[in-house]
Amino acid sequence: MRTSSKAAAAVALGFVLTAVIAAPGIADVASCRGDSISVHDLASGCHVDSGVVALEDGRTFAVPAAGVTLTAAPVAEGDTDPGDVVIANRGAAGVAVQVDEVWAGSPVAVRQERAAQQRRTLGPTIRGTASHGGATTSASCGSRAYVLTGAHWESPIRWRYNPTGAKVSKAAAIQRGAEAWTGTISACGQTVQSTAAQEYLGTATQKPAVTADGGCGTSNRASVIGWGKLPSKTLALTCIWSFTDGVAFETDQRYSTSHRWGSTSTCSGNRFDLRGIATHEWGHSYGLGHTAQKSGLVMKPSSTVCDTAQRTLGLGDVRGIAALY
Repeated sequence: MRTSSKAAAAVALGFVLTAVIAAPGIADVASCRGDSISVHDLASGCHVDSGVVALEDGRTFAVPAAGVTLTAAPVAEGDTDPGDVVIANRGAAGVAVQVDEVWAGSPVAVRQERAAQQRRTLGPTIRGTASHGGATTSASCGSRAYVLTGAHWESPIRWRYNPTGAKVSKAAAIQRGAEAWTGTISACGQTVQSTAAQEYLGTATQKPAVTADGGCGTSNRASVIGWGKLPSKTLALTCIWSFTDGVAFETDQRYSTSHRWGSTSTCSGNRFDLRGIATHEWGHSYGLGHTAQKSGLVMKPSSTVCDTAQRTLGLGDVRGIAALY
């Protein structure tokens, strides 16, 4: 990614990756518990069935259940990129943690999760079809890049919306973002038939399991989208929970209440385009990761005010959703 180098990710993890592999003096630790489990603690290979993993950069993540992988993907403003995070609980093998490209935690769990991630992203998941034709859009058609997180859905994403603290009056812009990835999609001279699906179930009183420090809370198997505090440069954050085989079962999104938002057909002033950011966040929910900022695609890691071009998929975005669905 643009500003999150491997070295910066190592700092976020609190130590250099080689220290994880060595992890001297803590091999006899049987379990890790508490509200502030460090990645260094996890290097022992300790069994974790509850608690909170705390990164050095201040983000915290409720430990997912054994056999579950948690993926957190923020979108930021300007040139900020806090980095994506993966927390994978491999049960008796321990917990693996990834920030951007840097893996840490239990060495055994890291090996297992890296191998599983490769199978999930390179295996027989290409179910979409693509044909030439269709209208060229305003989104980037110059990049074919896409990234798969390893998560995918085998049923529609059924979600609810909590309007508490909302900066716009309706959920329509967020739903339009969800619909951008579904059905017949024509962009950049290609047409794909995407089987990605979602169903809006109405409003909710519960909050999304996304924390104010830019992390993820505890899964409750209900997908909720809402509003709340996030780190100062973070516009929105999506958390996705999936099983070891990559099948997702929950996705929550939180949009920042510290920023100004617009949801009209055109954008003006110092406002971020909710529909465009929602399109990006739904890309994460369906299983797509970040591309390079210079790609100009919907899935680039940061946005600027009035970035309405992010409402429309580019070439790499279309190829990515076709690879998944």
